[in-house]
Amino acid sequence: MSTDPMQTLEDAYLLLKDDLLSTAYHLLGDHAAAEDVLQDVFVRFAGDGARIGEARDLRRYLVAACRNRARDHLRRRRRGPASAPYLDDLPAAGEGPPAAAAARDEAGRVSRALGRLPAEQREVVVLRVYGRLRFREIAEVTGAGIDTVQSRYRYALEKLRATLSREGARR
Repeated sequence: MSTDPMQTLEDAYLLLKDDLLSTAYHLLGDHAAAEDVLQDVFVRFAGDGARIGEARDLRRYLVAACRNRARDHLRRRRRGPASAPYLDDLPAAGEGPPAAAAARDEAGRVSRALGRLPAEQREVVVLRVYGRLRFREIAEVTGAGIDTVQSRYRYALEKLRATLSREGARR
């Protein structure tokens, strides 16, 4: 990345916006709110230009900021995340409309199952999968111990497997 703070900000945005948007969406369950969170994170980040160069790990810093803004939004909203999956809106790469429809259906099943997890478990999965943070980084971001983070992740995966297996059996 460049040493010019504005170029660095632009580079960071282009590099991380998709991961941050996915992270915010999967924490909030609302695409418009996720876009607002993403914009707010970068507006605040731009206003604090001195911290751009100080952030040791820019990805972790911005994912943590995104997580915190999403939590603020949830507190204001006073309700849990919606189950309307962001991934349903994305076109699937594949061999035409049938493949795209199947991919969207599967993404929707995963997003709905993710939305049913307890908040702490969902948060760890979202930060790991969509934020691409390591367990140690998730522990730092959330303030939980690494063993707790790993347990939440393991329990979440077990619940996701069970939920998706039950849904698959009903088909």
